[in-house]
Amino acid sequence: MTAQSLYLGIDIGGTNIKIGLVDETGQVTNQHKRKTPQNLSDLKLAIIDIVDRAKAQVGDQLKGVAFSAPGRVVSETGVVHVGGAIPFIDGLNFKTFIQENFGLPAAAINDGKAAAQAELWQGHLTDVDNGLVLLLGTGVGGGIVLNGQLHQGSHFQAGELSYMYASSSDMTTENAMGRRGSAVVFVNKSRELLGLAPGDGEEVFQALDEGTSPEVTALFDQYCQDIVYIIHTLQISLDLDRVIFGGGISAQPLLLEGIQNKYNEIRDQVEWFKNSFEPIDIGLCKYGSEANLIGAVYQLLIEM
Repeated sequence: MTAQSLYLGIDIGGTNIKIGLVDETGQVTNQHKRKTPQNLSDLKLAIIDIVDRAKAQVGDQLKGVAFSAPGRVVSETGVVHVGGAIPFIDGLNFKTFIQENFGLPAAAINDGKAAAQAELWQGHLTDVDNGLVLLLGTGVGGGIVLNGQLHQGSHFQAGELSYMYASSSDMTTENAMGRRGSAVVFVNKSRELLGLAPGDGEEVFQALDEGTSPEVTALFDQYCQDIVYIIHTLQISLDLDRVIFGGGISAQPLLLEGIQNKYNEIRDQVEWFKNSFEPIDIGLCKYGSEANLIGAVYQLLIEM
């Protein structure tokens, strides 16, 4: 009996490195994480240790290594440019590093695009031709699917939605969607309005559910409108079938409800929009913390 082929997914974030073994059906096992080193030398040592441990565990079943990372990741070459939350990885070639140290095939992809690959492969974009993954976190990450394939763009920068502006008259950082669409900024502002110390969104959404703070309700309404602005802009540009949301805040049922309600409200108010464009399907991503591992491995399988 032939042993199952396995692929090591490594998702490098600003705080943690997520790790998991992924098979050819997208199933993840042995998922765990470790702290992200704060310099390139230590990161390289950590990657070598991660791969060594995987090889010791599964031996010849390990057929390749796939990376997800922030920044502009050129999948063709495996090189990261401008490493987002991890600036010291700028210029690192993941493919060459793995091939030189282990002789294994490797792939690398931007983290937002990895999430889209996961949904395209085994998730909630498998049945659409044109779709969008929106990841709401510190900023707004995105992955665009066109004609049934991930669209990375000529310079591997398609879907960098944090850099979208809500108005041409105010092109400051505060007016960029990376701030206006930031789940972290929304939660922090809401907690401040509620007189709470910094923390997560649980108490914020409890206040929204109970209607105890008109100020937080108004802030949430504006937040949903800003997200719908992104949807609207990409819908009229790309004629999408579906947009799905990920990120920690997407676990709150009120988020999807609020975005859907605001989308419907704007369609009803803007007659030309309602009459000219089909309603888009709005939903949630299938995958959570394992999404980037799955998507990175799918990128590797495509390249192999």
